[in-house]
Amino acid sequence: MCSDLYNAVLESWRGNYAWWMEHNPGMEKFPVERSQSHYDRVKMFTGVRADHPEWERLSVNVGRGVLCRFGRATRAFYKRCADGRKPGYPRFKSRYRWRTIEIPDASTSMRIAPGSPGNGSAVWWRLRVKGVPRLRFRDKHHRLATALGSGAELKELRVVRTPLRTEVQAVLKHPLCDMPAGEPTNPVGIDLGLKHRLVVSDGTCVPARRPDRTAIKGAQRKLSRAQEGSNTRRKRARTLARAHRREKERAVQADFRLAHLLVSTYDGIATEDLNIAGMLKSKMFSRQISDQRWASLVDMLGYKTWKAGIRHVRVDPRRTSPHARSAGTDRPCPST
Repeated sequence: MCSDLYNAVLESWRGNYAWWMEHNPGMEKFPVERSQSHYDRVKMFTGVRADHPEWERLSVNVGRGVLCRFGRATRAFYKRCADGRKPGYPRFKSRYRWRTIEIPDASTSMRIAPGSPGNGSAVWWRLRVKGVPRLRFRDKHHRLATALGSGAELKELRVVRTPLRTEVQAVLKHPLCDMPAGEPTNPVGIDLGLKHRLVVSDGTCVPARRPDRTAIKGAQRKLSRAQEGSNTRRKRARTLARAHRREKERAVQADFRLAHLLVSTYDGIATEDLNIAGMLKSKMFSRQISDQRWASLVDMLGYKTWKAGIRHVRVDPRRTSPHARSAGTDRPCPST
């Protein structure tokens, strides 16, 4: 139902935009009066709910989450057009690849904390949304309870089906606070390596990442023994693709936990500005470098530091080596 609604709104928008571009080739910007606002789409969705009983039996927040997702896609399209890049229309979504149910403006009654009336469990939270099967989820490391207890406002809930499991993600708006001015009081420098994935300036060492490819190798061997063009080969190809997705999801989750730990511990982070793309072109150590996922971890670390208001700098790796420090360079090294 969500994918059908998204595709219907996208088809209407694409037809309107394509017709206008065909009849107005000299104009550079799509006029605002011909584009529906988010309020107009929500108003249109109210009529859709009145005409379709299946949407009437479902919470209105689910349909509005689809419209919010469509709004983000169109804003990204207009931004690409403004930047002068080849935009490319937003794509239609297959119902078999729609893996997220977004619930904006989630009310307090939708989530029931452990130990509260209506939830006798001491560990599991409960999610109750009209028309959606009731779910229970666990708050890892008590992040949700801590954020809500500190005054954060719940803006959106997302039920996401990942290759590993089904997750409930919460989007929170934290209250504004005065960030400390001046230099950070607990800075840290991070050195990237192969023997150790990360070496922190306070002596902490994160061991090198060793991906477990046992399931991928087993699925690959079964696929190679299957007959070409048979139904069994197609099934084993899907099994192999699923094993690759699960391994990638494990790696992303591990990077997220490591970045969260660093941002929660330090208030200033410096990392090496390595030319990772150039390093991967060389055949020497390219497999080990790819397994460490330096680029993904540094990008995630930069995003989380920006969200938390923590200073994050990327320094020249030539200034972080022991030889550069012994030569007496005037630029400070993050490892000191």
